[in-house]
Parts: sequence; C-alpha cells; structure tokens
Amino acid sequence: MIKAVIFDFGGVLMRTVNSLPRRELEQRFGQPLFESSLWDDVRLGHISDAEFWADVGRRLGLDTEATAEFRRAFRAGDRLDEELMALIRHLRDEGYRTALLSNGPASRDQHLEQLGIADGFDVIVVSGYEGLLKPDPAIFELTLERMGVSAEEAIFVDDSRANVAAAQQVGLHAIRFRGLSPLRKQLRDLGIPVPAPVLAPLPDIRAVIFDWGGVMERSPDETYVAGWERRLALEPGTLPEVLWGKAWRQLEVGAITNDDFRQHIADRLGLPDAEAAGRFVKEFYTDDRFNPETVAAARALRGRYKVALLTNAWPGQDDLIREQFGLDVHTEFDVYVNSAYVGLRKPDPAIFHLTLDQLDVAPQRAIFLDDM
Repeated sequence: MIKAVIFDFGGVLMRTVNSLPRRELEQRFGQPLFESSLWDDVRLGHISDAEFWADVGRRLGLDTEATAEFRRAFRAGDRLDEELMALIRHLRDEGYRTALLSNGPASRDQHLEQLGIADGFDVIVVSGYEGLLKPDPAIFELTLERMGVSAEEAIFVDDSRANVAAAQQVGLHAIRFRGLSPLRKQLRDLGIPVPAPVLAPLPDIRAVIFDWGGVMERSPDETYVAGWERRLALEPGTLPEVLWGKAWRQLEVGAITNDDFRQHIADRLGLPDAEAAGRFVKEFYTDDRFNPETVAAARALRGRYKVALLTNAWPGQDDLIREQFGLDVHTEFDVYVNSAYVGLRKPDPAIFHLTLDQLDVAPQRAIFLDDM
C-alpha cells in the first residue's frame, strides 16, 4: 500500500515556463551560469547561495546591485505550479505523507516559506543541508527514514531521468514528471485517488494550433539517441548536434536543401555519401512514435474551432506524413504552416503572426500546443 509521495522541486513544482530571459542573459554574457564548478558546492552545502552568486558577479564583472538584478532576471521565467501544489495538499489531507526532496542550496527552506508552500510537506530534505545529492541512494534512504515509510510504500516524482532511475534502484515507485495531466494518470495507476481537474470554459477561443514533432509524433528520447550513438561509436552528444544543430536550423527555414542536409550528415558521421545518410535517417526515424490520440483530438475539435498545424520542419514533411501515416495535413487542418516553406521558424514571433493571419484569428482567441 502506498503511504507517501515525494516530490522534486526544480523542474517539477518550480518550472521555467519562459526560457527567453535566461537565454538572453547567457547570450549577453557568453556563458551558461551553471557551468560554474561552484554550483555543486552550493547544492552540497560547501558554500552558501550568497557566495555562489557573488562568484557569478565576479566572473561577469558585475557589482552587487547588478548581480542582484542578474539573479532576478535569470529567474524571471520560473513559475510555481499552483495546481500541482493544490494536488499535493489534497494528498496530505487524504492521509498520505508528503515530502519535498530537492537538490538545492541550504536556503531552499526559506524560499519555500516565502512561497507559502512549506506547510504542504511533512518532510523537507534539501541537499545543501544534508551534504548529499540525488542520485546518491543515501539521500533517498534518508528521506524514507524521516518519513517513516519503506521504499515500497512511497512514490517519487522527479523530472530527471538519472534521479528516477536511482530511486527505482532503491525500491521506490518512481515517476518521471512530464506534466500534471500525465502525473494524475500515473498516480491513479498506482492506486492513488486523484481528483479530476476543474475545467473552466474558454468561450472566446476560436482556434487551436498544434505542433507536429513531440506532439502529433513523439520525438526520439535520450535513451534512443544514446543507443544510436553507441551503435555508431560516436561521442555522447554528437548525434543531436548533427541532426538538430545549425544545419537542421538552416534546413528548417529552407536555407539549404534536403540533399545538402543529407550530405552534412554523411560528412559528420563518416558515411559514404548523401544516399547512405538518407538511409540512416530513414532507419533512425523508423520507430512508430505516431500519437493517434492527439490526431483524434484535432479531428474532434475541427468544425467547432479552426485547427492548424504549425511545425518547424523540412521541405516535403507533408508528403512524408501522407506516405508514412496516411494523413493529409492539408485536408486534416484548416491551415498548415511549415517553417521550410515560409522561411520562418519558431520561436520567431513572425511565424505565429503568419499562422494567425491565415486562420483569421486574433492571438488571444487561439490556443497553441507545443513540446518546446
């Protein structure tokens, strides 16, 4: 019997819903913040949060005031998931013990108090206090001990694949967080009575716009990509750059042809020619990742709403979808916008305006669904 549920903080309860402020800062200063070797020192409690940010300021040449402003801007796109927090409080009211297990600075408990959510947890375990970091099994065992439950009696929810795998090794029921709706279903599957969300009508909505990759068709995950890298004897991280790096972004706006892109793959992977690269790409994408439920949802909306497909893709995506899935995007959707055909790619605002113009719908009357 499940008696407890343990939640991660960053990426689960607190998520970056708008990455633009962070990207702008990193582009402006030319370096990712958390490449600092001190970040793990903060999370292990070897130095304070204040010392870490002071080091960031020194590295970027900022005074105290400018460092504080940088810190505020860096977190500007982060939001607390109030609906998930409400679910956690519901679980606690129903008799389940709840815990927060976070890799974070020792000041995290103060942050939780400021957010007004500390009282939603029976136990709070922060790496900066304990000197232990997930995925170390010891921090899971410490959390279970403080909760007074065995691993088999607890569920752990985290967005990190490594942390989920480590929790499973300890014996926990572990769930990789991919959003509140999937989490509700996964908890129900484990026997947790989860209330249905309260749905509010949106009477002014006139259109629904879908992405393709990651929505209508699931994108290859890290495990799948890593398997191919081992098969091709590539360094980890090579394949994503080859397939979805600079050359792919050029293909997405029609700046290079499909043949150019295949030649790029051949050159980078040491394949004999573009034809061999084409065969590799076809085999790489052979797995059936089609999401019939999402297509069914789009079809169900059609008629009551205008429905569009807005995709960063390549020339000929529409033909391939027809050939592979028997789906004609030009008849299934009121509007089909392919970045390669219009010379614009998400997240450029211009491609959203173009799609809305073709739908003849104001932005506040449209819903957009994307995995990015």
